[in-house]
Amino acid sequence: MPLKIELKRNRCYELFSQSAGLEISAASKTVKDHDQVVERIGRIQLRFFKLTPKSNPDEVTQIRFICEPDEAFNLALMISQVAASAAPCKEKLHPHKFVAGEQGETVTTLSVEKWERGGKGGFAVTVARGKDFISVPIPLTKFLFAAEFLRFLATDQCWVERPDKRIPA
Repeated sequence: MPLKIELKRNRCYELFSQSAGLEISAASKTVKDHDQVVERIGRIQLRFFKLTPKSNPDEVTQIRFICEPDEAFNLALMISQVAASAAPCKEKLHPHKFVAGEQGETVTTLSVEKWERGGKGGFAVTVARGKDFISVPIPLTKFLFAAEFLRFLATDQCWVERPDKRIPA
């Protein structure tokens, strides 16, 4: 008997270049207290990934960058500003810092840029974590659409789920 497949709709925008891609989607952050979920908060996820095979076993093939709604809105404004620039330029979000035990502090940065090299030019979104980075070149219309999608997700993901604190009768 064939299995019934149920499709689930996810708000998501995917961009691809020859060697890398970027997926922008809705996400959430879960807050726990003593192993019990006490809150969920809306977030926006940017997942950068390589389309080429690993050249060594330790190579990073994807990096996730999770934005708060206002950060995603700021990123949308940066993309629009860079797209409108007459000259090459680069804008960066504030770095995300994470401390993980013995590994120390991990810093992740996200930038958008208008570039020009050897008579050619274009736009790119780049994420860097430590010595690893993934850059995704994007045509202007997709660059601007990504900004519009981030702007939409910024308001759509501006929510919090908390327990109902009603007192039993």
